[in-house]
Amino acid sequence: MKFFFSALLGIFICAAFLAGCGGAPACPRIGDAAPNFTLPTYDGKTISLSDYAGKPVIINTWSVSCVECKKEMPYFKEICDEYIPQGLVFLSVNTVDNTGVAKDFLAKNGYSFTVLFDSKGTIYKTYCCPKAADPNTFFVGKDGIIKSIKIGGFAGKDDLVNEVKKIMGGS
Repeated sequence: MKFFFSALLGIFICAAFLAGCGGAPACPRIGDAAPNFTLPTYDGKTISLSDYAGKPVIINTWSVSCVECKKEMPYFKEICDEYIPQGLVFLSVNTVDNTGVAKDFLAKNGYSFTVLFDSKGTIYKTYCCPKAADPNTFFVGKDGIIKSIKIGGFAGKDDLVNEVKKIMGGS
């Protein structure tokens, strides 16, 4: 019995040690630094979040087959039209579509914001997004800190504007 408890204690100590050393990175939360990532654009360039250090950034995941994603896209277009000239960066991350399908959707709807293509699920892993649960939106302040996270779509533009104002420095 004494051996059993000693062995069990040893297992717990090892597990605690291993959990704190070199394991998978913790999921980012509000108040954490936004993890960097690098993804290709549809025209073959690569963009990293770190390219926009010192700027407020919205990271939004989406796919053509996602009903909520398509519903909120016009809100993001309006936000981009209004706030990009003021320094906002919008990184739209397509998570599952092939480039042709996504390009057609974007062109048909007049969306011209920066779109990244994530065929390997990098953003899901880096930001611990629920897989196949697009849209996910992360609001990163000028200081590189995550200010807000929205899982699911925005019901209206006003809710999105409120989050944008937080990272732009407005009320």
